[in-house]
Amino acid sequence: MKYSLMSLMVDTELKLMKPNFIHMSILKDMGYEGKEPSIDEVFDFLNAHGVPMKNGTMTFEDLVKLAKDNGYDGLDLMSFHFELPGAEAKEILERYGIVLSAVNLIKPFANASTEEKYQVMISRAKETIDQTSEAGCHNMLLMPTVYSLDEGITMEQSFHYLTRGLKECVAYGRSRGVVINTETLETAGVSYCTCGEMKRIFDEVEGLKYTHDTGNPIVGLEDPVDMYEMFKDRVVAVHFKEFGYVDTENAKVLRNGKKVDSVPFGKGLVDFRKHLELLKRDDYQGYITLEGSVEAKDKMEGVKESIKYFRQMEAEL
Repeated sequence: MKYSLMSLMVDTELKLMKPNFIHMSILKDMGYEGKEPSIDEVFDFLNAHGVPMKNGTMTFEDLVKLAKDNGYDGLDLMSFHFELPGAEAKEILERYGIVLSAVNLIKPFANASTEEKYQVMISRAKETIDQTSEAGCHNMLLMPTVYSLDEGITMEQSFHYLTRGLKECVAYGRSRGVVINTETLETAGVSYCTCGEMKRIFDEVEGLKYTHDTGNPIVGLEDPVDMYEMFKDRVVAVHFKEFGYVDTENAKVLRNGKKVDSVPFGKGLVDFRKHLELLKRDDYQGYITLEGSVEAKDKMEGVKESIKYFRQMEAEL
């Protein structure tokens, strides 16, 4: 199997040049009134208000080298970690022999309740598709919603908003040699979680492909193996993520009221051995992105030990 390193595995170590939507959401919740803060202003504000955060030191090239040195075949980037021009990123990737297996974009078309909002979102989505294509990457995971809907938007309205965005991105991606795919979302707050909800999306959006995430279906009370079997003909990428039962404040709430959150590989509810068996059975040729870690003393050790964990499991099959 081919494995990709997810940028989220080392997110706090990465050197960012500008704030991302996560930073801006935190600032908004904390009452920040500025509009376009620099990354230094973001961290200064957070630290001054009791949130100890700092920028990392790892550049994009450092991240690519980390993947190479630890035996990964590819790199899987969140779009907010993809700050270089596509051509520049491609040159670095080729220098180290690492493939950019996917770019992950969150663009909440589900909340695009006005034409103005929609046009802003679709314009930015196309810019990221262009950047992805220029980097030599042919796979974009597009999440057309966030965890909750804006006030006044119904589930049915959100379905029409998000499918409109997905359809246009699939068509534009095709023109740029980029396959647009999506995954289930780990929340019960939107209709983007269960097999039935996803089937409705796929039936509506011709050409949309699927990234199989091993953790997210659990939130919708679905068996990840059943989810894979249902949509295996659409699978172009796989994310290995582990969820386990917890009782913490900010955990993800299942549709039966229980809570789960990310736990170390092998300590939760996902049958990774079964997934590897199925992928081998189906002669899967894509990448497996590690979106999590085994138990480790720090993120860097987690990067190293996690791929060893799965290569050993694969060798035992």
